[in-house]
This record gives sequence, C-alpha cells and structure tokens, in this order.
Amino acid sequence: MQVMQNGWRNITARKAKAIAFVLACMPALSACETFFEAEAVRDYPVEGKLVDIGGRRIQIDCRGEGGPTVVFQSGGDMLGSLGWKPVMERVSARTRACAYSRAGILWSDPADTKFEPEDVARDLHAALEAAGEKPPYVMVAHSRGGLYNMIFAGLYRDEVAGMVLADSSHPDQERRFRDAGLPTGDYVTPAQELSLAFKWTGLMRLSTYPADASISDEVRAFYPKSAAANAREARERSHTMEVAGRYRDLQNWPLVVLARELPEQTQARKRADAHDAYLLSADGLVAGSDTPESEVVWRQLQADLATWSSRGRLQIVPDSNHAFFFHRPDMMVAAIDEVLAAARVVRRTQPRVNWRLPAE
Repeated sequence: MQVMQNGWRNITARKAKAIAFVLACMPALSACETFFEAEAVRDYPVEGKLVDIGGRRIQIDCRGEGGPTVVFQSGGDMLGSLGWKPVMERVSARTRACAYSRAGILWSDPADTKFEPEDVARDLHAALEAAGEKPPYVMVAHSRGGLYNMIFAGLYRDEVAGMVLADSSHPDQERRFRDAGLPTGDYVTPAQELSLAFKWTGLMRLSTYPADASISDEVRAFYPKSAAANAREARERSHTMEVAGRYRDLQNWPLVVLARELPEQTQARKRADAHDAYLLSADGLVAGSDTPESEVVWRQLQADLATWSSRGRLQIVPDSNHAFFFHRPDMMVAAIDEVLAAARVVRRTQPRVNWRLPAE
C-alpha cells in the first residue's frame, strides 16, 4: 500500500511539473506565434493591395484592362486570392480581373463580429469600390464561394453581368444528402477545433496544409490565421446555404456551371457512350453505372444550378476532381470567355425615362 501511495505521489508530482512547465512556456509560445505572423507579412508582401473597408483591410489583386471585370471568389479553403493564380494569369490578359481574400484569409484582416453570410458580399463590394473598380462584374466562384456569389448577385443585381460556378455548393445539398441517407460531414472536426484552441501557441505550424507547390510557401506562412477565419465561416455553412437559397433567380445572365467528373466516372461514361449514348441522362450520368450515390446527388445539384438562369448551361469536366478550378485552368478560362462574350453582346440596362413638362 505504501508503495502504491508513493507511486501515486510521484505521478502527481510529474503532472504538476508538466503543467507548471507548460504554464511557464505559454508567454513564450504566444510570442512565437506573434513573431511568425509578423514574419509572414514581411517575407511575403501583399499581392495587389490592402484596401480599407471601414476599419478593416481586405486584400485584393486586380490586373488587366477591359470589361466586364471578372471577380474571383475562393471556396472553403485557405488559398484566398492565390487559388486563382493560374486562371488570373490568363484572364487578365483578356480583360480586367480581380481576386481577393475574404476576412482573415492570407493578408486580409480578420473580422471580430459574428459571422453573417451577407457580410461576405458586402465586404467584397466595399473592397471593389475602395480599389476603384467599376461594374459590371462577371462573378466566378469555386465550391463554398458559389454560395457567397449567389448572395452578392441577390444584393447587387444591377452590377452583375454573368456567372461561372465551378463545382459550387448548392443551398439544398445538406437536405438532399440527408434524404439520400448520405453523411454531410463535419465542417470543422473536433481535432481542428482543438488545434484552433491552441492556435496562439504557434504549434499549428507543425502541421501543413496541402497546396500546390507554386503557392504553398505563402499559404503555409499564413496558415494558422487563415485556418481560424475559414473555420469561422465553416461553422455557419448551414446558415450560409439558407441565405443563399433566397437568391435562386439568376435572371437571364449568361451562366456556365462546371461540374467535376471523377476519372472512373469518365471511363464509365465513355464506355456507355460508345455503345448506348442515348442512355445518358441530361446531367451526363450513366444509367445503371456504379457511380457512388454521393456523386449522383452532387451532379444533380450542379444540373439544378444551371437552371437558375434562362441562359444557363451545365458542362462536365472529365477526369477531374473538386480542385479542377486550379489544375484545369483551361476549362475555367474557356467558360469565362464564353460568359464574357455573351455579357458583352447582351447587357441589360436601366430603362431611360425622359420627363417633359406639358406644353402650356
């Protein structure tokens, strides 16, 4: 019994020493993360510029000449404006193009208020105005960014000339997945929440965030800050879907919806197309194939988005995945060129009313 008591005291003493050590290190760890954040800004100067939107700064990178101006919205990731680099390089050679980073992502200042989806649209609108950009805009988005652009289009209808959606989230996707008996997944996992709780220690920098080598250094440098901002959005994704669902009328804007097709789906479609092409459905799915149910639902959601405009269409991106917006810039640029051409031909204007005083 005495041995057990001595052992317990030794364990308790070791725990106490460990806790005391961690507490003693906390100020240093906090100082480390502050140092790393300052170092990121110093080592990787802002791409484009920081514009003041009323007490906060948003990073926005605008290049090229012409119009309409193409505006890029990133998805639910930590890439911000950098995620559009391959497409921006091509599009800005054709017209004016702007990519930006939402609040807290990369160089942009974080927001300290409760997250509201409409605020994303208002931030973007304010950033464009502060940067001196003028509508009309062709709005391009990937994944969760599609929801934000739907809201932007609803709030600023007269400033939108067209849209491109790349594997966009859909306001009804949670319900559709649940109806199909499919999981919707954790938007922020418990492990991520725990990691974010200790963000101030700098320990998050021991883990890496997957990004293409061309942008990975910048993304990694801002990773803890961007991760906190992305989680702030992700926790409210259901609310974002509900708000975006209020703005389903994309009128007669030219709209191209690009949808992924996994390599195994592409092969199945090609085999079917070679023999019984008439069996393909309007959304490009192969009848009777072993396509995962989640991909069937996702494709149907993409097809539905294309009906939101009287000039919308669905285009399948073969042999791709959710990240085709970065790795298949050719597909993105072709869709943007199509929408630009259509927007330049048909641009709705406000009716002119000439008031004349009656003759006396």
